[in-house]
Amino acid sequence: MSTSTVREQPDTTLTLSAIGRRAGVGRAAVANWRRVHADFPPAVGGTEESPQFEEADADAWLHAHGKVLSPEPLPPSARLDFGGGRVVTLHAPHLQDREGWRELGGYLDPEVTVPWPTATVRVELADVEPFAVARADVDLTSYGMPWRYLRLTWRASPTADHG
Repeated sequence: MSTSTVREQPDTTLTLSAIGRRAGVGRAAVANWRRVHADFPPAVGGTEESPQFEEADADAWLHAHGKVLSPEPLPPSARLDFGGGRVVTLHAPHLQDREGWRELGGYLDPEVTVPWPTATVRVELADVEPFAVARADVDLTSYGMPWRYLRLTWRASPTADHG
């Protein structure tokens, strides 16, 4: 009588392409790592042409070999006060000047509402003195993701921007 070991399929598996995305490389590079590194995690499912790897094992291998992308940290969130008790958090904010205009962009949680098409807002942003804008044009974009992108645009002027 023979006994065999049955290994349960893990809840989360990754393809060669998915592992590559985590390392910022293509599928072919990961296939090459699999051939040349004896300690590359074993496939736990899939086919020879499209193997599946346990996510935890793949992540541990990527970290051990210094193959994980290290993105720049996101800037601290901004606080936007639209008045009347309506305060929202703007994630990954970005403030820039463009030929007489200022623009503040960033991501909102999907359930957050803001005035439209224009707004008066007080902005608290890291490394910038808090300032108020009397009339900002409001643009909201969804991109089909859970987050929405908010862009506030206004004419730059020393007296109107700071307060």
